[in-house]
Amino acid sequence: MDDQRISVATRNIKLTLSNGMQLSGETFLQLHGEHLTGLQRVGEILNGDDNFLPFRHGDTVELVNLDQVVSVEVAAEEEFDPLLALGEEHQINVEPVVGATIDVRIFVNLPGGRNRVKDFLNQQKRFLLLLQDDRILYLAQNKILRIQD
Repeated sequence: MDDQRISVATRNIKLTLSNGMQLSGETFLQLHGEHLTGLQRVGEILNGDDNFLPFRHGDTVELVNLDQVVSVEVAAEEEFDPLLALGEEHQINVEPVVGATIDVRIFVNLPGGRNRVKDFLNQQKRFLLLLQDDRILYLAQNKILRIQD
């Protein structure tokens, strides 16, 4: 049966759950992402069809319910693509349901000339990509209390 295994890579992440718990560990990535331009990105997993994220911390592998995840942090050096910085830049202050408010940057370049913060927030995605210092923060859209622009 070992010849049936699918090759994967891992990515270090930090999860913040809806109960305030923070976990550091790694998740598993397919060797080819959705657009076949290298490793799958964490955002592709978070915004995919699966409801549970495989997560390893220590010697334990668990499945974490994505409906209970507030945010996922990834080192920007591991996942940043210059294409993420195309569009109109906005500095925003985000207040999630748990934790402190955070200052982040977003770049908005949506079809139809839509480049407002509101347009970015109303995308049909479960997790929104935000840039914070040297990290990429994927924040669950339904775990945002409010935004200050």
